[in-house]
Formats: sequence, structure tokens, C-alpha cells
Amino acid sequence: MNLRNVSRKFGMSLAAGAVVLTATPAASAATAPTPVPAVSRFKTLADYAKQRDAAREAARASGSTLRPSCAEGIMRSKGNDLMVSAELAYQEPTLGMLRARSSTDGPWERFRICYDGTSDTIYSVGAQRYVSAEVATPGEKNGMLRAHATLINAWERFRLQCGSVYCSIRSLANDRLVSAELQYTGADYGMLRARSTTTGDWELFW
Repeated sequence: MNLRNVSRKFGMSLAAGAVVLTATPAASAATAPTPVPAVSRFKTLADYAKQRDAAREAARASGSTLRPSCAEGIMRSKGNDLMVSAELAYQEPTLGMLRARSSTDGPWERFRICYDGTSDTIYSVGAQRYVSAEVATPGEKNGMLRAHATLINAWERFRLQCGSVYCSIRSLANDRLVSAELQYTGADYGMLRARSTTTGDWELFW
């Protein structure tokens, strides 16, 4: 059993359209029903965060159970002002790599982000897969974000923290901020990786 499979035995499961967080290692494998449908659109990530936080506050004020809050839109890197794409024409092991490289909006650039009360998940509309932080991949691709998971586990959980315009994306798998690797070249240019401990333009998205 490789590290990837071992890691996926611990963490989260998705059942009947609702994300369930477990505090101890999961006793059984996660299931993968259809993702929660998007209930709104967002123009920017900060818009999504406002919707998410409003839903959380409304549930808290009313004493009701928070339902998953989802919205769909595009993500853009502050570092190069390009949209994030899921590279669905790539082959394994980089199929679905997220890169900040597109100036046009298509299915590969559309993402559905959901909040379940504990974390945010990112779902690629084009790939029909959840985005993972590949924290077991070595070298310059360590922490690479890829749209390839059918389950929500630890590697698929993030936390978006937003100001009025820009947001950072933190992987809960390794507690690192997602960076757009603008120093990379060729097919890796703009690769998104969960690898930074500080926030700069490469770690900000909108």
C-alpha cells in the first residue's frame, strides 16, 4: 500500500450529499455521491467568501444546522492576472494539474467551491473531480494541486481566507499556502502548489 492510499484512510468521507468530518481515523472508505449542486455564482473568490460567511452567520444566529454553502466561478492569480485552469489534456501523473495560465474562460477554468462548516473544497467542473494537494509527491511538484479525486479526504480540504479583494488558499493537509509558480517554465508554468509559509502576490487569488 503506497503513501497515497495510507493517507486516504484517515480523514473525511462524503455521504448522501453532505460532507462529514471525523475527528478520528475513518473506520471505512469514503463514498462519492454526486457533489452538492452549486447554489450561486461568484464573480471573485472574495464574493464566494462573503456568501460563505453570511450563511455561517445566519445559521449561528438562528441556531440552525449549517447546510453546505456552494458557489461556482473562476479563480485568478494576482501574480500574473491569469485564470486558473485544470489541465485535462495532460497525462498521468500530472493529469488535472492546476495552473494560472489562461486568459479565456471555459470549462477547464470553472470551479465549484463548497464550505461545510469546517473547510472549503474545490471541485473542477471540467474534470468532474475534486482538487487535491499532492503532499506526498516529491521535489518541485510537492504540494501540486490536481483535479483528480473522486473522494473528499484530508488532501482535498482547504481554507480560503479573504480580504476585500484577494484571497489566500491554505491546504489543511500540510498547512501551507497555495502558490502560483510563476518562475516555472513550459508545461509547468503557473503550477499551483501548497508549499508557502508566507503571503505574497504568488499566494493571492481573486
